[in-house]
This record gives sequence, C-alpha cells and structure tokens, in this order.
Amino acid sequence: MSSFQIILTGFEFPAGLPNNRANFRFVVDLRYFDAKGNLATEHAVMPSLDTFWECDTSREAKPNYVRDATKPAFDMTKIDDWDSLVLHVRSKNLHSIQFKVVDVNRRDAWDAIRDFLGDLVQAFVGKLKGRIPDSNLVAQSLGGAADDVQSFLLKKLAGGEKVLFRGSQQLLASEKPGIVQGSGTGGAYKVQFEVRQN
Repeated sequence: MSSFQIILTGFEFPAGLPNNRANFRFVVDLRYFDAKGNLATEHAVMPSLDTFWECDTSREAKPNYVRDATKPAFDMTKIDDWDSLVLHVRSKNLHSIQFKVVDVNRRDAWDAIRDFLGDLVQAFVGKLKGRIPDSNLVAQSLGGAADDVQSFLLKKLAGGEKVLFRGSQQLLASEKPGIVQGSGTGGAYKVQFEVRQN
C-alpha cells in the first residue's frame, strides 16, 4: 500500500465565459484499488461545500477571489495548500479520476442546506456507502450503486445542476503531472493536477 496525494496545480476556463458563470466548485471522483485489490471510490468537493472559487472580475475584493490577473485561469498563488489538496488515499494503485466543474452563482434550496448543516452534511455523505446496499457483483465492478448515489448527492450539494465541464483521465502511479481537458459550456476547460506517491 502506498500513500497518494492528488494536488490541484492549475485550472483554465473559456475567455468568453460570463462573469456570472465564473464562480467555481469542483466535484471530484477518484477510483483506486484498495488493500484487497478491489476498486473503491473516494469523492471530494473543492474547495468545500460552504465556499467556492470566485473568478468574477467585478468581485476582485472578495477573499475567495482567485482569478489570474492576465488570463482566464486560477492564480495558484492565491490558493493555499489546504484547498489545493484534492484527495489523499492509501492504495495499491490509482485507477482514474473525474472532475466536474460546477457554476455556483445561483443560490437555491441546496445552498440553504449547505449553510445550515455545513460539515455535518459532508460527514453524513461520507457515511452513505455503509448504508446503501450493494450486491457483491456491483460492489466489485467499476463504481457501484453506493458510489453513484454518493457522487450524485455531492454533485447536488455542490450545485451540480449547472455542470460547466466534466472530464476524466486514467491514472497510473507513473503518470505525473495530469491534465483533464475538453470542451464544456462556453469553450475549453483544463484542470491540471499532480500525483504524489509516498
């Protein structure tokens, strides 16, 4: 078993994306091999369920403003080590990672739930896997019912009705750095990350 850290190292979004869409939260799903060699899945919401990365140029004075001064991208010097850590898992090896980039500009009922419950919601979602029945066949396949429900709920809590971009990459221990890129709302997106193994 090794310790793997996935670290966010960059994010670029379309130059023409309107300011009212440039408020981001990521939902990340990481598939890896557990101690028994079975596929398992971990999920993360970045930076968290109760805040987001602000890139609306009219809100430069906000404490969560992270837009680069010269291009439509994150200025990674404005994102601390805590928020740049995607996930840290102990695993035999990593399988794949998926990033969903969510526009969180509009407030709705899910925001009220996040505001009220905060960390309790994240703790609850983390316990879902043990509460949702899976057959052995499904549990050992890629993903599984519990993983799908957990990912869906996190996406909803993160404002996931407004997914701007979704992309994934196969992972091997030797692959570093990583890039997930492709077309989404308004143009091209690129998420850059690094895999660190101990």
